[in-house]
Order: sequence, then C-alpha cells, then structure tokens
Amino acid sequence: QVFKEDLDYILQNDLFDTLYFAGQVSMTQFSGKRESWAPLNLIHNRVPAPNACKVANRTCELLMSRPEIARCQAADVGAAYARLHPGMGIKPHFWTAPPRLGIHLGLHTPPGATMVVGDQVVEWQEGKAIVFDDTFIHSVRHGGTQPRYLLIAWF
Repeated sequence: QVFKEDLDYILQNDLFDTLYFAGQVSMTQFSGKRESWAPLNLIHNRVPAPNACKVANRTCELLMSRPEIARCQAADVGAAYARLHPGMGIKPHFWTAPPRLGIHLGLHTPPGATMVVGDQVVEWQEGKAIVFDDTFIHSVRHGGTQPRYLLIAWF
C-alpha cells in the first residue's frame, strides 16, 4: 500500500517527470522514444536517490530495510517506479552481467500491457509481483489506453 500511496502522491502533484530528470536517467535505449518508458530511480547500487526519496520517503525506507536491495553487491541493482505509456513498448533485451532477478510489482495496471519473458506472456495485476530471471530475453508491449506504473527492482 505504501508503494502505491507514494506513487499516487507523485502523480497527483505532477512530479514524475521532474523527479525523473532530477535523478539518474537510465536505460531509455530499450524503448523507441524517451517518453515511452521512464524508470524513476529510487535506489541505485545501494544509494537512495535524494530527490525521489525525499518525496517517496516511506517507499525508500521500506526498500532500504530489505537486504536484497540495501546490501546486494551485484552491479546495477536497485529499485524504481516505472512508467510505460500506451502504444509503446520496450525492445527485447536481457541482462548479461552476473545473473540477477527482476521484480515487477503492479501499482497501476490498466488492460493491454504485457511482458514476454522467454516464451511466457505475463500481464501485470495491481498488488501482485512478477519475479523473473533477468538473463532471459524479455520485452514489453502496451496496447492499452492508460499509463502503466510498476515498482521494479533488480538484485
């Protein structure tokens, strides 16, 4: 509930893009347009994002209480709020460094957004988590009409 409440505060106050650009802008190469997919970094390599965590402080506190996030020594790990606009997608990609898990927690999951991991098609549901091996090829398509928001994490 805390993750969604903090995200809703960000959305209701039109802060998502401001916080996105004030933080570490990353991984937009997986999408055709910068506007299509945006991960608003909360924690990256054990370091909380100061601007985002000032606004989503309860979320960051909860995430930092988890050893998977706060003490994981793997490369390029952390957590973010991820937005995907309707009609957009994320190109097929996979993680090539030491293996890591990806976790997607559905926060706002309108119909039409799907992810393919390996040969499995999955759909997000609000309040439900999807855990997958990030070394498998995965991609996303959003054929719906409303933005999709997740809390994502890697470790």
